Amino acid sequence: MKIAIIGGGISGVATAFWLEKFAKDKGKNIDINIFEKNDRLGGTINTFYKDGFTIESGPNGFLDSKPYTVDTFEQAGLGKNLIRSNELAKKRYIMRNGILHRLPEKPNQFFKSKLISFKGKLRIMMELIIPPKLDDYDETIEEFAYRRLGKEAADYLISPMVSGVFAGDTSKLSLKSCFPVIYELEKNYGGLFKALLKKRGKKSGPAGPGGNLTSYKNGLIKGVYALADKLTATKIIYNAPVKNIDKSNGSFLVNSDNLNDKFDYVIISSPAYISAELLKNLSNEFYDKLIQINYAPMYVVGFGFKGEDVLDPLDGFGFLIPHNENKKILGALFTSSIFPERAPKGHKLIRVMLGGDRNRWILERKEKELREIAFEEIKNILKIRGEPIVEKSFYWEKAIPQYYQGHENLVKSIEEICKEVKNIYIAGNLLYGIGINDCTKRAIEIAKDIIEGGND
Repeated sequence: MKIAIIGGGISGVATAFWLEKFAKDKGKNIDINIFEKNDRLGGTINTFYKDGFTIESGPNGFLDSKPYTVDTFEQAGLGKNLIRSNELAKKRYIMRNGILHRLPEKPNQFFKSKLISFKGKLRIMMELIIPPKLDDYDETIEEFAYRRLGKEAADYLISPMVSGVFAGDTSKLSLKSCFPVIYELEKNYGGLFKALLKKRGKKSGPAGPGGNLTSYKNGLIKGVYALADKLTATKIIYNAPVKNIDKSNGSFLVNSDNLNDKFDYVIISSPAYISAELLKNLSNEFYDKLIQINYAPMYVVGFGFKGEDVLDPLDGFGFLIPHNENKKILGALFTSSIFPERAPKGHKLIRVMLGGDRNRWILERKEKELREIAFEEIKNILKIRGEPIVEKSFYWEKAIPQYYQGHENLVKSIEEICKEVKNIYIAGNLLYGIGINDCTKRAIEIAKDIIEGGND
């Protein structure tokens, strides 16, 4: 059985790992090629090291309450290298009127918090008596938040949290596609507070599973390469951008600069805008559907400081800024508080985020200007009195896929095309979830399906 995987990010490498594992369990022979267009693995995952600082280019980690990524590393014998976030990471902040307020986690914190006004708190509490939505309309996150929690909560709780995950615009994103757990809570329990009361004592809360943010020792990219090193039936072909994919007599012909070969199965783990071009020879509908998936741009810069140059204690995960605060940054992560080993002792590491779907103006600015904006905005917020001693920036024109209204129907259409073409799968974060856990979950599903017979 010959399988081609297009893309060597965490999705492609994890899929290869699970394919090999399931094939070995079933006593099947398997031959896998990973086509990677760059000279390295990881995709948006990369890690930069300088003077004792460790700066991630993309995601900071994944939650250990969902088993998929933890299981992947543990099955590979790499579980001992996983690191959990510091207790401080449970404290998160949101800005209002230029002041950082701790995000309430418990009822007493909610009532004492100045993040939401008294009137806004009363409106949130009314959620208990708001009737559930009964129709099939694909509601945006903003529409859901306004309906169930009120405008103030939508603006100062929901919108910044969505910005922190998707870098997205709540007026465009589908609740059902982006946060299916929350959608199901209303559907199954009638509301968020009703779900909280009925699920009291269980591991999951009203907004879904909790858990510890988890990463890999010395950076996520180390985890990607460590997993790749466990592959025995997989050949990784670097600097091999795939030009197109054709199909003849039941076999796929994958055309790249370094290799043209036939395969029984193809797994796509490249971004939607690249995948659309690769697959249009197989079906024009592939292109028409995949090209509809929009991406938000992001600029991320990590600043390393001497501890005494940052007066704020950075005692938390970081802070997010609501759109109506009219700041130019989305927020910042206190990396040295989340994972203390990411900075030398006595130093502080902060990652600042700009861009997102609401802030496409960053595409018109040079990186030097974006860096200056990032530094100037955090200087006053965090009481910074010295220049950074280390910094590293990452610029992504197309960083995070946006699951707009109608995404569920788009996914169904793409799944139907895959069934018609046969033996082709869409992996990665473009359809079923943008997090690392979503990617590894999809990797497991695809590997299991192929080894058990494929989608033909």
